[in-house]
Amino acid sequence: MEIPFNSEFIFNIAKAESSKNSLKNGPKSEQGLKKAAQDFEAVMLNMLIKAMWKTIPKSDLFEKNSANQIYEGLMHSSLSEEMARNGGMGIAKVLYQQLSREQK
Repeated sequence: MEIPFNSEFIFNIAKAESSKNSLKNGPKSEQGLKKAAQDFEAVMLNMLIKAMWKTIPKSDLFEKNSANQIYEGLMHSSLSEEMARNGGMGIAKVLYQQLSREQK
């Protein structure tokens, strides 16, 4: 599997690293723990959405250029963050429950 080193990949790594650091340093509140769990789920969902997007047949209706690639990356990020905020696949909820138990 080839790892794409582009701005979207770096953004996902930065977000995952931020979540990891906030969990490692012990979030200051339950809200911080919830946010870290949601950020983790958003990164996972973003990877899933990108993989699903590649399966869509390409057409010549829109030309393939860097502007379209940037838009698609922003759209995937926004969609994954919104999905994670609204329950997503439940990864954040389970992760939050597990980590909150471990902190007590």
